[in-house]
Amino acid sequence: MRADRGRLIGAGLALGGALTALAAWGGGSLRAPADFAFCNQAEVASLDPAAVTGVPEARIVQALFEGLTRQDPVTGEPLPGMASAWTVSDDGLLWSFTLRTDSRWTDGSPVTAEDFAYSLRRLLDPATHAPNASLLWCVRGAEAFSRRLVAAPGAAPIASAGASAGASAGASAGASAGASAGASAGASAGASAGASAGAVPGAAPGAVQEVVPAAGEEALGIEAVSGTELRLRLVRPCPSLPAILALASLCPVQRACVERWGSRWIAPEHLVSNGPFRLVERRVRDRLRLARSDGYWGRGEVALGTIDAWAMDGGTTQVNLFLTGGADWMVRPPSGLYGALLGRPDCVRGPQSGLTFLRYNHTRAPFSDARVRLALLLALDRESLARDVMRGGETAADSFVPRGMPGYDPPRWPGQDVQRARALLAAAGFPGGAGFPDVELLHPHMQVARDLCEALAAQWRARLGLRCRLVNQPWKVFLDSQSQLRYDVSWSAWIADWLAPETFLELFQSGGGNNRCGFADTGYDALLAAAAASADGAGRAALLARAEQRLVDACALAPLHQRANVNLVSPRVTGFHDNLLDVHPLRDLGLAPGGAP
Repeated sequence: MRADRGRLIGAGLALGGALTALAAWGGGSLRAPADFAFCNQAEVASLDPAAVTGVPEARIVQALFEGLTRQDPVTGEPLPGMASAWTVSDDGLLWSFTLRTDSRWTDGSPVTAEDFAYSLRRLLDPATHAPNASLLWCVRGAEAFSRRLVAAPGAAPIASAGASAGASAGASAGASAGASAGASAGASAGASAGASAGAVPGAAPGAVQEVVPAAGEEALGIEAVSGTELRLRLVRPCPSLPAILALASLCPVQRACVERWGSRWIAPEHLVSNGPFRLVERRVRDRLRLARSDGYWGRGEVALGTIDAWAMDGGTTQVNLFLTGGADWMVRPPSGLYGALLGRPDCVRGPQSGLTFLRYNHTRAPFSDARVRLALLLALDRESLARDVMRGGETAADSFVPRGMPGYDPPRWPGQDVQRARALLAAAGFPGGAGFPDVELLHPHMQVARDLCEALAAQWRARLGLRCRLVNQPWKVFLDSQSQLRYDVSWSAWIADWLAPETFLELFQSGGGNNRCGFADTGYDALLAAAAASADGAGRAALLARAEQRLVDACALAPLHQRANVNLVSPRVTGFHDNLLDVHPLRDLGLAPGGAP
């Protein structure tokens, strides 16, 4: 595509087979190259804002849609988005947002306050099974509304969640919805939809739990006062609300589009969006083509006319696509290539407020035993894993909430202690690993995750006598397996949504959509609730630290390493800024003069 960058290929990289694979990826390619192309790490699980939890999905959703606020490309802090301004009452409980009058949906209709009211209610609706509904539980009536009826895995989700990824792909690629879903996820659209939408961890298949008495929409503190004014009434002050409203899950959707097209509303020929870009075409396991939206309020600030988001998940293939000019940006190349890549001028590195960790399935023996969970953690040499396996600047984690979170000092997790690990395993009934079942270690189809899991398995085998079976799944299927608790131990990673400890700690709320491990502790939940209600910063941090200590005491997870940013970025790209959140909005990227393809 851009042969002028072919000279950048590092010595020792085997290109022949990868370039053949690249040609296959590009088979039936779109008519002309996009202005900008990047590797999005995986086939997206959904394009419905209410359904997304992963970073690959968020990158695309935040290009197609825009919330009341948006993220600053330099700091990640909230900036005015669809709301040009907002005010908050002295008690912090009433927020008023003024919407712009110069922004339209891609069908030409105006973006209104009612669009946001509908979308926020939809996110909270228990029928939606939105994994991030709890982000809005600061709104009056929101928690009671979204907890009123909680369905287990397999319940029918909203029209778009999960299943629509397959349906829309089939529509754009000329294949049936069922066939395309199978191609992209390896599972039926219906089955994967229920899981990827964030069903309740640990619930019995087909079960329905009445959590609180039913609460209707009328009790919600969400009101469209006029076409341009939205009011949110809170149950407690939430200074982070502007940052929350910038997240992908809080982006609006057009009610008419969702209700008209049902499960296929996110197909390219149907999708109506309000963001800086519109969806032109989607090819499953190939790419998404985006084009600048003429109805977007900030269209004059959007430099890129067209974008291709490559869906390939093979790390080496992605690297070679970048090195041969087929992509302008690649996220996290395989660690095995770091020796050839980290010293390059187009390799952008920096610290990240993110953590790689292991989820244990608390509903499945023997991982329901805290002694087993702690033994698995203590047997790991996290220092060597970060230094010798990851090799990108990661540091061994001694806390769940990453170090450096403003105003927060996390409790420390225990370090390596192989003798104690063996004693704990023996006390749990497995001396020397005897009788312990093979460990099913789940990870997504990403080379960096596979390399780490292979090293973990080797350490457990050598130190505890345990045998592991690695289960490698495409991204969408991986998320479904986590949500439905179809694993023993699972690779996991989380990047802060904004710089606050609760963005990590809320993952382990009982019944939360992102829990995905079956951990439940009423004392932990109570501490999070008390922290959320506290107006005292120091007191709030102390409550959150007590909550994290309960995770330590239960060994609810296994922290592995604090993550680092490693991005390959073409020198022709402008507007790319390394930051702690690793946020790089496509809206704000551009090309240097003379950098067009």
